[in-house]
This record gives sequence, C-alpha cells and structure tokens, in this order.
Amino acid sequence: MPPPPLPSRLLVGLLAAASALFLVAPGLAVAADVALLALALLDAWRAAAPPRVERHVPAQLSLGEEGVARVVVAGSGPGPGSGSSRRRTLVRVTDDLPPDVTRLDDDAAELAVPPGGEPAEWRYRFRPERRGVHRFGDVHLRVRGPLGLAWRQRRVPREDGVLALPGLVEMRRRRLLGLRERLRRAGLRNTRQRGEGRSFESLREYVRGDDPRTIDWKSSAHRGGLIVREYEAERSQSVVIALDAGRMMGERIGGRERLDHAMSAALLLADVAALHGDRVGFFAFADEVLHYLPPRRLSMDRLADAMARVPTRTVEPNYPLAFNTLRRRLGRRALIVAFTDIIDPAASHALIAQLNHSARRHLVLAVALRNPELDAWAREPAAGEEAVYRRAAAEEMVERREVALGRMRRAGVQVLDMVPSQVVTEVVNRYLELKYRGRL
Repeated sequence: MPPPPLPSRLLVGLLAAASALFLVAPGLAVAADVALLALALLDAWRAAAPPRVERHVPAQLSLGEEGVARVVVAGSGPGPGSGSSRRRTLVRVTDDLPPDVTRLDDDAAELAVPPGGEPAEWRYRFRPERRGVHRFGDVHLRVRGPLGLAWRQRRVPREDGVLALPGLVEMRRRRLLGLRERLRRAGLRNTRQRGEGRSFESLREYVRGDDPRTIDWKSSAHRGGLIVREYEAERSQSVVIALDAGRMMGERIGGRERLDHAMSAALLLADVAALHGDRVGFFAFADEVLHYLPPRRLSMDRLADAMARVPTRTVEPNYPLAFNTLRRRLGRRALIVAFTDIIDPAASHALIAQLNHSARRHLVLAVALRNPELDAWAREPAAGEEAVYRRAAAEEMVERREVALGRMRRAGVQVLDMVPSQVVTEVVNRYLELKYRGRL
C-alpha cells in the first residue's frame, strides 16, 4: 500500500485562512475545508507519475576518503488527468545511508525535474568511517502535485554498495611523492646484487672478513689460494603478510582500529615488495583462519579488497591453529610479517611460542602496534592519587610488554615495536634492510 499524501505549505495556509469563516458562517467554512481537502487529494492523484530514480556511487574508496554519490531523477511522463503539461515537477529526494558512512552535505535536496524524461541530479559527499562493504539503502521521494496542494510520496528500493579499502590513500600518496622510486634507488640499485642469496654469481679471491662458509675448496686447491663464491641476491622471494584480527586489534587508536593501521602499513609493504620482484601472500586469522592468498604476483587492488573484507572479531586469536596452518601452506622459506599486539609474556605465551617456532624455518618479522596513549600515561607526572595509580599500571604494562618482545628477539624473531604513526615507514625500511642483507 502506497504511503498517504502529505499536505503542502500552501494547503496549510489556505486551510488556516478558511478557518476564519467559522466566525461568520460555520457551514461555509466546513464546505471550504472539505473542498480544499478534496482538491488536495485530486492534486496528489494528478501528480506526475513516479519518476525514474538511479543512484551512482563509487565501487570502492579508501578508508577515510571522500566519495560523491549521484541520485538521478528523471520524469516518466505526466500523471493521470494532467494532460500534456510541460511544467517542471518539483521533487524532494533523500536516501538511507549505512551506519558507518557520514554524509558531508545536506540530508535532502529539492529538484525541478523537466518533463519528457529529462533528468535532474542531486550530488552529495560522503565518507566511510569503517573498512568493508557499505550498503546504501532506499531512496525516498516526494512529488508535488500540479496545484501545489499536496505531495505524493514514494519509496524506491535500492541497494548500492561501496567497498571501503584500507591504506589506498597512503599508498597512492607515497607513490605520488615518488617514495617507491626513492626506495628503489636507495635499495636494489640493480637486479644483480652480490650478497648472501642462493644463486651463484662468480668467484673471487678471499679477503679478510669474508664468511668462511663461502670458500670454494675445490677452486682454492686448483688456484693455490683461498677462493670464495659470490652469490646473487635472489630477485623473486616470498613475503607473507599475516594479520591478527582478534580482540586487541580492534582497539581504536587515533580514531581508527589498530587493524586499520596495520593494513595501511601492510599494503605499502606489499607494493614495495612487488616493485622489487617478490611474490606477496596474505593471511588473516582470529579464532579461525579468515583469509589466505598464497604468495604470487598480486595486484594491490586485489590485496586491498581482500583486506577490506576481513572483520575484527572480539575473540582471542587461535595462534597455534593460525601459524600451524600457515607453515603447512608455505612450501619454501618466506619472510612472514605478522601484524599483532603483545600484552605480556603470560597472555601472549601462545603467540610467542608460534612465532619462535616459525622462525626456525622462515624469517619472521613481528610488528607490534603500540598504543601511544599508554606510553603517555607511563610518563605523565604523578599529580594526584588517580594519576599515580594510572602511571604505575601503565609502567607495569609497558615493562611486561618489553619482556615479551625481548623473548621473541632472543629466539631469532625480528621485532618492530612502533606507534601507528611510524609503522608504515619503519616496516618498509626493515623489509629493505632484510632484503639487501640477503636475509630472506
């Protein structure tokens, strides 16, 4: 059943004026009110036929980036009994937004729609505040009748989706600033780097400081002096981004989830690794494995799309399940970059054990995202009883965290303990350092 018509301001004004007749002729006043209401119903009935409506939104946006939605309204001919009027139809339009999308302009618009199918358009800006798919809902219309006495209401069912991707703005900005090219020049200056890679490159005489393991004893015996093998740093290696999507990664830092900061750093790392010829894989987990892409030549759009669809779960991660699964799926040595958080040795015991176990075969880089607010509490002046207790608790948490991170370092796990504002650059720098030293 269609919604009932609504009175216009003109009708309300005329009814108010007709009410004055009650002072002199009550019967005439009632007749005038009835006539006006009948005209209003007729006006709503004669309103232009419900317009055609389309809404266009970007297929994807980066998290926090502004998008533009276009609602196009086109007349579909005159309404019943309206004849061949060429007047424009006044239409008020609004629509339903998803919960985590902010509208940056007016909530509604008033459009003068030309007859004959010509369109009118309403544009507004919006911004997604959370990664993932956001479904825009129905469009709501009010079409004014030709006499201007009533509005005909209509709801147009629509469902248009926008995928909010993490980290694309940061990656594109750094590309624009030439970061990728500067990183390339600062690191792999050519594809034939001498180092500790696995591909034999050449022989040369031994010099003090060379690794004794590189001595070629057969060539040394033949030439009568120590000869060492030089190796070419492998161009194509595997980098796997492992994202912890458990409870701690849902904590909001600077208005964004800890996991969003991790994804921004991971996406830029993947972009730089692909630039240097490495294969990139993706692994997300919480209490179960959420997503896996094996190491390959992976487009950044596909990786960002996969990340955007990973939810943060309010559960404790199952680290044994996650890392046992990852180790089984990785056939060769890889750099595993695990974005997670560390609380203390007891609470993070399973994580520490699994990272240590993985470090026996793979090169593991654990990226712990530190909360700067906790650091500030640990350093704040103890003015007042509440501040004293807060500082003592914060200092204890920071100290326990350092103990847990120290255990991982002693087991051979590379560790980065960074605040979110620094993590993007530092993760890429550590990857380049490991790459150029031949550690992969």
